[in-house]
Amino acid sequence: MANATFPYALAAIDIDDTLVGPDKRIGRANRRAVGRLRDLGCRVILASGRRHANMLAYCEELGLDDYVVSSHGARVEHPRTGEILHRAWLDSDLAASLVAEGLDRGHTVMLWLAEGIYAQAETRWVDAYRRATGNDPVTVADLRALSGRPAEKVTWSAEPERIAAHLAELSARRDPRVCALTTDDWCIELTAREAHKADGVAAVASSAGIPREAVLAFGDGNNDVSMLSWAGLGVAMPHGRPSARAAARAVAADGDPESALARAVDHIAAGFPSPVAEQDLRRVD
Repeated sequence: MANATFPYALAAIDIDDTLVGPDKRIGRANRRAVGRLRDLGCRVILASGRRHANMLAYCEELGLDDYVVSSHGARVEHPRTGEILHRAWLDSDLAASLVAEGLDRGHTVMLWLAEGIYAQAETRWVDAYRRATGNDPVTVADLRALSGRPAEKVTWSAEPERIAAHLAELSARRDPRVCALTTDDWCIELTAREAHKADGVAAVASSAGIPREAVLAFGDGNNDVSMLSWAGLGVAMPHGRPSARAAARAVAADGDPESALARAVDHIAAGFPSPVAEQDLRRVD
C-alpha cells in the first residue's frame, strides 16, 4: 500500500501521447515523474492499446517489473512470470465475422492473435500502424484462413471519413459482444466488450488488495475513458481527446505536451489533490 503521506498505491499510465511524445520516446521529465511515484511507494503499471510484446521495451526502460495492461485491457499479463490476471478476447466466430466484414467493406484489416498481428496485404494503413508503434511487426497472410481463432483485437483502417461513418453504424448496431472505438481517426479498433483499461487496471488492483480510491490513472485518448473514470483520481492530458478530459476528475496543466504527465505527478506529489485541489488541477477551456 501507499505510504502514510501519499494516498495512492497504484498508478496506471497510458503510453502514446501520455508517457511518450510524437517521437515515441520517454522524455526526461516523464521518466523522472515515474521514478517519483515509485519513490512515494506507488506501484506503476503501463496500460495501452498496444500489444503486450510491443510495450515491454518501455517497461524495461523504466525498470518496471509488474503487470502490463495491453490491447485496451484484453490482456493483463506479467512479463516475467507469464501470469495472466485478466483476459477478454473476441471468440473465434466473432473474430472471423469481424474480419470478413472489414474485408468486404474494403478496409485494411489487421487481426491481433496471441503470437502477433496479421494483415491481408501491405497498405499505407499498415505502414501508418508501424509508424505509430515504433515499427511493430505486421505479417501479411490470408486473414480469412487465420480468423477461426480467438483474437485480442480486430482493426479496420481507411480514410477518416469512412471510418467515422462505419463507427456510427457499429454504434447504432449495439452488438453487446463488441466494443468499437477509435484511437486514431483512420482506424476502428474492435475488442470484446470486457476489454477496457478499467477492467485490466481493476484486476491488478484487486490482486494486490488496493482499493479503487487508491488508484491513479493518466491518459489522453478515447481508450483511456474507462480507466480515467474508474480510478480514484483520473488525470487527463491537456492535449487529450474531449472524451478523456470529460471522463477525468482532473486535467494536467497546460505546457509542453511531452511533459504533461510530469506536471500532473508533480502537482499530486506536492500534497495534492484534496477535494478542492482536484478542481484546481482541472484546466478550464
